Amino acid sequence: MSLATILTNQVIDHIYKNGGWGFRASSTGIYDEKARTFRTAPKKGVADILACYRGRFIAIEIKIGKDHLSPEQQGFLANVTHYGGLSVVVKDFDQFVSWWQNNCPQVTP
Repeated sequence: MSLATILTNQVIDHIYKNGGWGFRASSTGIYDEKARTFRTAPKKGVADILACYRGRFIAIEIKIGKDHLSPEQQGFLANVTHYGGLSVVVKDFDQFVSWWQNNCPQVTP
């Protein structure tokens, strides 16, 4: 399992454990056997994880090592923020937890 997959799973698990909902959004092309070619994803740049927490839409992009945002990814995250959602680029789990604590208020008993 790759580091990106491990981090993605940790982030999704954290979201669920804190009362949110999220999933890994696959935006890779799919091989079409009949046409013998790849069909492109419907939307380039979609974040790796899409989530909802207490009524807020959250887009999370996972980046490991020297990996960087493509222009389409930058645009996707900017649009999410522009329309009232939250977006973040995550390089490690501790950074994500810190971001979560600062941006996703917990329900107090």
